[in-house]
This record gives sequence, structure tokens and C-alpha cells, in this order.
Amino acid sequence: MNILLVDHAPFFGGAESFLLDLLTALDRQAFTPIIVTDPRSPVLERFVTIGEHVVTTPLPQINRSPIFPWRLLDAGAHLARVARNERADVLHTFTARAHLIGAVAARMASIPIVWRICDDTLPAWALSLFARIPQRIVIVAVSRWITRYYPRLHLDGLVPDGARPPMDVSREHARAKLDLPRDALIVAHVGRLVRWKGQDIFIRALAQAAQTVPQVRGLIVGAWHKEDERSGPLGGGKSYYDELSALADQLAAPVAFAGFVREPGYIYAAADVVTHTSTSPEPFGRIVIEAMMAGCAVVAANAGALPEIVMDGQTGILTPPGDANALANALADLLTDANRRAQMGAAGKQRAETEYTLATMTHRMENTYRLAFG
Repeated sequence: MNILLVDHAPFFGGAESFLLDLLTALDRQAFTPIIVTDPRSPVLERFVTIGEHVVTTPLPQINRSPIFPWRLLDAGAHLARVARNERADVLHTFTARAHLIGAVAARMASIPIVWRICDDTLPAWALSLFARIPQRIVIVAVSRWITRYYPRLHLDGLVPDGARPPMDVSREHARAKLDLPRDALIVAHVGRLVRWKGQDIFIRALAQAAQTVPQVRGLIVGAWHKEDERSGPLGGGKSYYDELSALADQLAAPVAFAGFVREPGYIYAAADVVTHTSTSPEPFGRIVIEAMMAGCAVVAANAGALPEIVMDGQTGILTPPGDANALANALADLLTDANRRAQMGAAGKQRAETEYTLATMTHRMENTYRLAFG
């Protein structure tokens, strides 16, 4: 079965991580993946480097321009042509922009399409409208929270992300690699430097926790992109980094900024606790399942899909979004109790190995393709 995987992102993010993981685990005797990206895509080189078959076609940005409907139709026609040329059996989209273009292309090429809904960036009316365009469509969600967010959208199942097995590296080696103190208690925060990810909440909580646990050290991992350089909760970039640096200095928070780390396995191997502090609901929580798979204790915001992943008090601790005091208290409790950290880390690993493996994710995705094709 030839699967046309349409990637349309301005930067390498969670959807592209999912795609790379899927490519490593897909049964190549049953499925042949073909990657489709815009010729200007910053992730194009990444897929070419690993030897995957990649085709480029114009994929316009979604905006409110009066000519956008015509650009959408044109992009759909180009994608339909690619689908016919590649003899695609199923079209698979997994980003908001690609869902709309893919729906048009699927109708024009007379092939089924799979939507994997991974975010909440499209209004419900747009998804409901475009879901009627293909002759056959199968829609799956990354989490139960997404199914509640789009209650009128008919969903055919759940396909959460899967996490790779933990990196085989010692804590000492990981800390040396990241230039972290060998004997400190390390709390890590991983995420893009945009305001809604809540790095400021992390810094405030860390400064407060350090008064109780003086050996704690924080590590903020994440970069930004030029598209992030704007104000508001969805913005971030260099200006947000400057805000965070100033806040850390003001509060004397013991935190370091690592920037982009290509292999996050080093982070999980080095950390005692991994935090998630998004101030808006997260449609899934890939960082959390990766940390759990590595056996890290986690503290996460109690919103979005995180309550589906983290069993509060057993596999981690959930705190109210935006509440630095609650996060500080949770960190202090874990950092002063090594046995509890170990128990939560072990319970989280067991849950990740049961629910969120790469094999489980791939098996669910392969069944979704069969459902669409059949």
C-alpha cells in the first residue's frame, strides 16, 4: 500500500517527530511511504538525509487572504497530481494546513484520506466542512481531549504518539555532555520558547523550590523560530528569551538555558524530574511520555490531554496550569524524597511501556490505513 504522507510545517516540531518515528517502525513489506513537502520546507533536508522518498509540491500557508480559496484549490490540484503520479493508495495528513489541502486533493484524485488530528488550531466548522469533501475519509485523534474539543467531528479512533526506548547512556555521561553538575538535583523543562509553554512559570517555581532544596538546578531546553517573534501568549522568540533571562536574574533562580538539544535522550538521562508547564491545554504531551519512558518523575499541568497520560500521585504529579506555587510545592516534595521519585519514575515507565510504545502507535496507524483503504 502506497501511503502519501503530507507534511506542511514551518519548522521541525511534534508532527515531524511523529513522522520520523513512524518511518522507522512502519512495516515496509506492507506499506511504502512517500513524503510530500513544500519545496521551501525547512524539514525537507531531514527526510532526504535519512534516505526516504520525498516529493515536493507547493503547499500555501493558511491565511485570510481573499485569494486563499484559489490557492487552496491550486495546491489541492498539485497534490492530487502527485498522488496519481506516485500511485498513492491512501493520503495521510497530520497538520492543520495539510488537512484542508489534502481533503481537496483526495477528492480530485479519488483516493481515501486519513486525518490524524493532533492540534486545536483549526475551527470546528472548517474541519467539519472539509471532512465532507473527500469521497472516503478516516479521522483519528491524538488524544481523548481532542475528541472532546471537536465533539461534532466523527472520529474513527485514537492514535496517540509513541515514545522511543530510552537512550542507553549513564547519568554521569549525560550530565557531562550537557555540562551539568554531577551531584545536583536537576529539574528539566523541554519545549519551544513561546510564552504559552510556561517557562516563566517554571523559573518562578524553581526559584521558590531552591529556598527549600538549595542543591536544585533547572535546565530549560528549547529554541525558537523567526515565526515566534511576536507578542502575546502564542509568541516568543529572542524577546521572550530575554524576558526569561531577566526573570531568572531577578529571582536568582538557579537555571541554565541549553537551547536546542538534538538528542533529548540526554536530557531525560540527566534529569531527576521533568516538568511540563503549558498555560493552555496541550492536545497531547510528547515530552511527558518520553520522560516517562526514560523512568523520570514528571510534574505536568493538569489540562488538555495530560490527565489522560499522567496518573496523578502515581506516575507523576499534576498541578494547575499557571500556578507557580503549586509547581514549586510539587518539586520540593519530589526533590526531598528520592524514594518517591524512584517509585513514580518506575510507575510512569511501566505505563509508557504499556500505552505509549512506538510499536503500539505504528500498529494503530497501520490499522487506520487498512480501514481507509478497505
